[in-house]
Amino acid sequence: MRYAKFPLVLLVALVLAGCTLFPEREPVERAWYLLELPPEPAPRVAGAPLAVELASVRVAPAYAGSGLVYRLGDHRYESDYYHEWFLPPARHLEQLLRERWGRPGSAIELVDNAEAERARGRPALRLDVLVTALYGDLDEAQPAHAVTVRGTGHFALRSRVEGAAAPRLIELDAEQAIERRSASRLVAALSAAAAQVLVELEDELLRAAADAEDA
Repeated sequence: MRYAKFPLVLLVALVLAGCTLFPEREPVERAWYLLELPPEPAPRVAGAPLAVELASVRVAPAYAGSGLVYRLGDHRYESDYYHEWFLPPARHLEQLLRERWGRPGSAIELVDNAEAERARGRPALRLDVLVTALYGDLDEAQPAHAVTVRGTGHFALRSRVEGAAAPRLIELDAEQAIERRSASRLVAALSAAAAQVLVELEDELLRAAADAEDA
């Protein structure tokens, strides 16, 4: 009988000592996000849209995970466990590109095989995309305990284009200010930066096709 009472005595002792099995505050709720780009496709130029084969879309390992990423310093990144992408970044970006370039009126038309299109006499490009930046960069000049932490959302990509006069490498980047550390504000900044980069990418693809025709 003495041993049967021991767990109760131990529990009382822990409570009196200030220990508890319950958390001191409510846990932070997890949330999921998606990049939101403007629905307008690239304006159609005169003539047929440019044929593009989207061969691959990849994301650099530092940003390929599910959590939103903050840069803490040189080669130092922090993934946010409580705020994550709803889809893997590479899969989501490919989906956005296919939706954007699949709309009527776009200057770009996705095709399955650029080489086959060129064999039929139609200019066509093959595109491989690597996202090289997808993160928030906080202002290190502010104290760590500051309630408002300003920063910047960075989006960048490197694209290899084949089928023009010669293969070319296109590197583009953009950034948008973040007024305070907030997952929703970071996603909004990354969305705006991504939209800017994609417009520039479309311009570069059209320019590459024009250069190929002039060659």
